[in-house]
Amino acid sequence: IVARFGFIRETNFGRFFDVRVTADAANLAYTDLGLAPHTDNPYRESPPSLQLLHCLQAAATGGETILVDGFAAAQALRESNSAAFDLLAKTPVRFAWADAHTALEACAPVIALDVRGELAGLRVNDRALAPGQAHADDPAWRDAYRAFTAILNDPSAQCRFVLEPGDALMFDNHRMLHGRTAYADGARWLRGCYADRDDLLSRLRVLERREAQAR
Repeated sequence: IVARFGFIRETNFGRFFDVRVTADAANLAYTDLGLAPHTDNPYRESPPSLQLLHCLQAAATGGETILVDGFAAAQALRESNSAAFDLLAKTPVRFAWADAHTALEACAPVIALDVRGELAGLRVNDRALAPGQAHADDPAWRDAYRAFTAILNDPSAQCRFVLEPGDALMFDNHRMLHGRTAYADGARWLRGCYADRDDLLSRLRVLERREAQAR
């Protein structure tokens, strides 16, 4: 799929990664527990902008995929609690990931804005928030973060569905949050990879240009 518009972005997880239950899981993703909506790789200076997930095996029960439009949620927060929005957009926080071979860190706000003040990206991942930070002791920041995650975790803001074997899903990791419900049989198996949005947008522009020239 990626080869139709660009190139796979390799990370410390490799060119591809398998999301399935493992005996020595070092990450919650490799268990059968539910995952709250989140963005991937917030601990990178530049997180991958596209994520793809290909279902190889579905769980017999549970394991629903969850998607949330993070920009819509952030805009809802901006309209209902502008002080909380501003705090999350202006306060840099540290995200980190480490294992035996990797030690990644990045410092950035939960909500990123462009030069016009428009939404540009999100970093939402409780499991990647580095401990011992000043903002964690700031009641105002904690309240703002709770207000935002309450919107993200509201079932009315979520799209839930079951990926069946053969289904492939691609989404913007800077905007869309993804998660899953818990499952019990340990059979769910997704294979994933990352790619760059620039490549996809470039391909679309080239196709649009060809179509215009053909008229």
